[in-house]
Amino acid sequence: MAVRDASHDWHRSRVWELEVTGGAHRYVKVSPSVKFFTRETRAYHHVVPALGHSRAPQLLDSRADDLALLLTAAPGAPAPGLGLTSDEWRAVHAQAGMLCARLHEAGELGLDDRAEAEGSLEAAADGAEKYLARAGGRLTGGEQQLVRDYAAQLRRVGQVPLGYIHGDNQELH
Repeated sequence: MAVRDASHDWHRSRVWELEVTGGAHRYVKVSPSVKFFTRETRAYHHVVPALGHSRAPQLLDSRADDLALLLTAAPGAPAPGLGLTSDEWRAVHAQAGMLCARLHEAGELGLDDRAEAEGSLEAAADGAEKYLARAGGRLTGGEQQLVRDYAAQLRRVGQVPLGYIHGDNQELH
């Protein structure tokens, strides 16, 4: 068996790729917190099946004591390393959009997921000042005010349709 660190360029990312007997690949992922472990485990059990067979990694096992998940490899190859043309990138993004739409429509949210989703607009509004502080002097006064205005609007939106989302939908470089 061969083991390779497959963590992302993020200080809390802890992922290892395992090449097991027969050349199959598995991933061990250690979640950064109980909250993330619980959320991801629930998603693999109840939401990922809605994406369709072979469209996402499958959860093979998990260990709550260690916040660890054992996953199959995702089908396909990472797009950023393929040297895709503009048209091919559009097709990749169209497929990602289709999968996200399936995820949004994966069924009724459980009670824990519903409570988190209901609080997400308020949490986003609450986070605006934190992100403005991180931006420091990179934003003009007008840009800072624009962020504050949008944060205030989030507090007035009212009820919105709730659904599952992908919390880390981005291209990997």
